[in-house]
Amino acid sequence: MSDDPSGWSLTESDPQVFTQLLRDLGVKGLQVDDLYSLDASTLETLKPIHALIFLFKHVGYGDGSGSSGVEVDPLESGVWFANQVINNSCGTLAAMNAVMNIPAQKSEYEGETIELGAELDNLRDFGAGMESMDLGHILSSSDRIREVHNSFSKSSPFSMDPSAFPEREKEDAYHFVTYLPIHGVLYELDGLRKTPVMHAAVEDDWVDTARETIEARIAAYPAGSLMFNLLAIRSAAVPRLTRQINDDATPAAEKYQLSDQLEHEKSKAARGKLENTLRQNNLLPVVFQLFKEMGQSGTMDKTVEDARAKGRERREKAKAKGEEE
Repeated sequence: MSDDPSGWSLTESDPQVFTQLLRDLGVKGLQVDDLYSLDASTLETLKPIHALIFLFKHVGYGDGSGSSGVEVDPLESGVWFANQVINNSCGTLAAMNAVMNIPAQKSEYEGETIELGAELDNLRDFGAGMESMDLGHILSSSDRIREVHNSFSKSSPFSMDPSAFPEREKEDAYHFVTYLPIHGVLYELDGLRKTPVMHAAVEDDWVDTARETIEARIAAYPAGSLMFNLLAIRSAAVPRLTRQINDDATPAAEKYQLSDQLEHEKSKAARGKLENTLRQNNLLPVVFQLFKEMGQSGTMDKTVEDARAKGRERREKAKAKGEEE
């Protein structure tokens, strides 16, 4: 956990982290994916997309890095919007600002219903009619949300005082902002702003307008800047793909394509599950103790040499297999 006095630790901008975070909070029917391109073919494979989370290097507003749009009162516009009131929480806050505004969707098909779950349903009901700052305090004071958020923090054997590296901390200040359609309007939800930002009226394909808005924001940075990341919150893919493959009405040729997508999604989910398990379990004390015991027992050198031998053997087998093919 971070040494930040707020009790909230830094988390990674990894889609599997966000997917598991939502699931651990009770959200059903949604997953989060990296979005490397906003071209039509890429978007088609991810639809339906319900929200975008934009990660960017925060260099302050008023210097061209801020966004255009009109600030609106969230209560009057019907937008659930919470301010960021503590450090390190912007990723989880962006996810909360997104899912609290994604309409619940009932489905007759297993796994395709979208719902918040009891924890967030109760939180939304409790905060109904509250100001954005109050909602921010409610989120930050939720033990459950903080525990889930902190469960994905990186394990480290060292504890460093951030104040000892003021320049580095400033350079590494990144921030998450949410874009999504609410009541037919594209909104930008940034917890560091006092209110939501309304951009434009949108129809079904709202992502086109969001792409233009985000591209304009990126254009405010120096050419060639690589300090951005874009995540898509979309409907869970595996239940839908499984249903379509098992549907007799699906053409055979299309089933092959869907099967490839399903295999990719399952592989990605399995890899994400493993990575999140490693994130959520601090193995460093076990590793240090193992090294200590091996050093004291005199088995360290033999173990290292055995590992090197196995590595050489694997490389030789891989090389021989490549030559055979």
